Amino acid sequence: MFKPLALAGLLMGLSAQAAPTQLTVATWNLGWHLDQELATQWRAACDAPFALDAKDGRWKPAASASADTRPGWALPWGRNAPVEWDIGALPPCDIYQVNRTALPVTRPADLLRRARLSELLRTRLNADVLAFQEVSGAAAIRELVGPEYEVCSYEGHKVQRLAFAWKRSLGAGRCQVDWGLSLPQRPMVDQVRPGLALHLQVDGRRVSFLTVHLKSSCVSPLDGSNPQFPAPASEARGQLDGPNPHCQSLQQQVAPLETWLDGQKADALVLLGDFNRNLGHEQSAPAEHSARVQGQATEPHGPGVKVRNLWRELNDGQPRSLTLLESHCEGQPSCLLAKSGHLDRQQYGGLRAALGCRNPVGLDHIVIAGALKGSTARKISMGELGDTRMVNGVAELGLSDHCPLAATVELK
Repeated sequence: MFKPLALAGLLMGLSAQAAPTQLTVATWNLGWHLDQELATQWRAACDAPFALDAKDGRWKPAASASADTRPGWALPWGRNAPVEWDIGALPPCDIYQVNRTALPVTRPADLLRRARLSELLRTRLNADVLAFQEVSGAAAIRELVGPEYEVCSYEGHKVQRLAFAWKRSLGAGRCQVDWGLSLPQRPMVDQVRPGLALHLQVDGRRVSFLTVHLKSSCVSPLDGSNPQFPAPASEARGQLDGPNPHCQSLQQQVAPLETWLDGQKADALVLLGDFNRNLGHEQSAPAEHSARVQGQATEPHGPGVKVRNLWRELNDGQPRSLTLLESHCEGQPSCLLAKSGHLDRQQYGGLRAALGCRNPVGLDHIVIAGALKGSTARKISMGELGDTRMVNGVAELGLSDHCPLAATVELK
């Protein structure tokens, strides 16, 4: 017969064994973040002189500086910029701006930003698994997270890459690039970003992660009625099944994304990253708004399928229990209002100021499935560190235009 103390000890031991494992996962788009070696090359390229070619109106590298040349920092950047520059190899020179003017980046300013990134990752996130977008590769992340993390990424393709970092205490991981999401059937210049998967064994169970950075500029089915950014109906902004070229690219990414989700044999799944799509708006759409123009989301995704609601297409019962974690922002009720509709200018501006990121809500998401339990994710405020600014004549580079998104989930 057990003595009372022995029985109590046994029960405590059984309780401890039965306690679910908690994992903190996070995703962060770091906004063209480069490793130090590549950043040195980038600054040199932006310091170099460019001359305007009168024949075609394009700015091209010049042999030397003169009264007729400009450094890369002073060129007219933007979409389809008239600059001879491979944006797939190096970022444009205007990624840090003050009052809409490109800020020339110095090494001290770059090092200060890196130190602040490392500090935030260590003290504010301290996640078990971190997914990154817009980084140049594994070296860029190793420089930030330190030796307690394993890191994986990939080489080649384009400079906006993906990466994972996970605590060494979780054991060895296996990473795979999902090239299908890059739309490899296209010419390289028109290809988009691939996906990156990480497979771990946690407490004897298989947990698979996929981080994505999907095609931009097809954000929400509500974009056609957004008062902040009005657009003609002919543009079909945000309509996934419409003629907008950005939405057509995102439409082509749906099939490979579903293929990855449906093909996983893991006990638990985490899909996270910069979706460039407001899944909350899609989730909140009226029930009669179907996932596809024709047919059901549960049917096979063939070549002729056209999707109008990405979230409902993914949440088709395979995998089971797919859950979009609701993003919360501490002390900011407009964060939840943004789940089902566009914020007005005052609300959106207040949220940007409070969080410190230009893209505060709607793009970054964490989705879980299988043997994982969770309901909410939290936006991590960067405050003033999110903005590029001049402080007493010294440049301070913003950390990113995105805020980190983190969640603590339970492995059942």
